[in-house]
Amino acid sequence: MNFRSQENTNQKREYHINYFRMEETSETLKDYLVQNDIELLRILINALIKEHKWPDIVELLKTSTESLYKKHWLKTHQMVLSIFELTELLGVDCDIFSEMNLIAQPEGIENASDLLFENLIQLAMTQFRSGGSTLFFNVDKISKTRFAIIIPELIEARYRETIFILSEFDEMLQTLTKEWIEAARLWRRGYGFQLLRARNHRLLIHVKDYKVIRNLLAKELGIDLKNIAEEKDRLIRENNSDYLQLSQELDVFVLSYIISLGVMGKFDPKYRSLIDPEDSEEF
Repeated sequence: MNFRSQENTNQKREYHINYFRMEETSETLKDYLVQNDIELLRILINALIKEHKWPDIVELLKTSTESLYKKHWLKTHQMVLSIFELTELLGVDCDIFSEMNLIAQPEGIENASDLLFENLIQLAMTQFRSGGSTLFFNVDKISKTRFAIIIPELIEARYRETIFILSEFDEMLQTLTKEWIEAARLWRRGYGFQLLRARNHRLLIHVKDYKVIRNLLAKELGIDLKNIAEEKDRLIRENNSDYLQLSQELDVFVLSYIISLGVMGKFDPKYRSLIDPEDSEEF
C-alpha cells in the first residue's frame, strides 16, 4: 500500500470513528434536551467545542432540536438560547442556527455566548428599526442584564407599531357590520400579544373587549387616543412606516398559536406539533 492509499485509509477510519462518536453524542444531547437540563447541556456543548469544529456542533444541535421540536419556533429558540444564557434575546426573529454558523470557532461555551450575543444584539436593533417583531421580549427581565442596551429601541418600536395597529383597527371599526373583530394582526404585536393572552382572548374578540384593550394599550404607552391619526402621520414622516415585518417562520408560529387557542376558546389538536400555548406563559 503506498503512502497516499494509507493516508486515505486513515482519514476514512478517523471519519467513521468521529461519526459514531457524534451519533452517541446526539442521543445524549437529545436526552438532556428532553429533560430540560440546561446545566448538563452547557457542559456537553463546552466539551464538544474543545474537540470538534463549530459548524459540526451547530449542525448536531440543529438536527437534535428538529427531531424533538419539529417546527416549534419558540421552543427551539428557547432551548438553544438557554444553553448560551441568551434567553433575553428570545424574540430575535432569525434562523438561530444560521446566526450561530456566522461566528468564529469559539474557545468554549462562554466565548460562544459572547460572540453570539454581539451578533444577536445587532440583529435585534435592526429588527426594531425596520418594523420587525417585538414579540417575546420581556423589558423587566432585560433591564437587569447586559441586554438592556436594546430597551430604548424596543420601547420605541412597540410605541410605533401600537400607533399603526390602533389606527388600522380604528379605520376598520368605521365600516364594521358585526360585533366581532378578527384580531390576528393585534396578536402579532408585542403588547397586543401580552394583553390578549392575559385576558384569555382568542382569534375573534368582541368590539367591547377590543375597546378595553385599546384603552389599556394607550395607557401603557401614554398615547392620546384622540391623536392616533395625527401621530401615525408624524411617524410616517419621520420614520420608516413599515410594521408587522415578521419572518415567515415566526409568522407561521404566531398564526399556529392563535389557531391552537380556537376561534372562541376551543383548542385545535391539529397544531399541537407546532405550538403548545404553555410555552409562552412568561412572555
